[in-house]
Amino acid sequence: MSELAARYAKALYSVGPDEGTLQETARAMMEDAELWEALCSPAVQPGEKKRVLLRLPLLDGHIILQRFYGLLAEKGRMELLPEIITAFEDQDLAAHGKARCVMICAHEPEQAELDKLREALCKLHQKSDILFEIRVDPALVGGFTLEIEGMTYDKSVRGALAGLSRQLEERRMA
Repeated sequence: MSELAARYAKALYSVGPDEGTLQETARAMMEDAELWEALCSPAVQPGEKKRVLLRLPLLDGHIILQRFYGLLAEKGRMELLPEIITAFEDQDLAAHGKARCVMICAHEPEQAELDKLREALCKLHQKSDILFEIRVDPALVGGFTLEIEGMTYDKSVRGALAGLSRQLEERRMA
């Protein structure tokens, strides 16, 4: 996630729009391929993008979101919206003592494994709960990597082999 998206999310979170409304309106705009392409296109003038946003029925009554989307359109940063939504969700999780953890693993983990990891990560990061986003990547060979609050933990076979390779190379060069 980019620092810019995180800053936009933090600013948006501070003015407090409803998370459900944010997700609903953003999803509706992104799913409309023609609308999304126009909102992200540098060929469409920012003023025209703002006028389109003001006419969208899904934004009626949502002044904060109208202004926020208008700002993104004006600055040519509408393509950051998916990242901003994720960062916004992370802000909300943090406000409630929780965190998101992206787990990349060679195969789908069992619930017992996730429960043990959740308990360890809660203690380590001082959180009340951890929400896992699981991605399967057979290229890891075995094990997993975890990304949580800017930290990466690599407990994969691929990572171990890469570390071993580095050590051997360093010894060879010494």
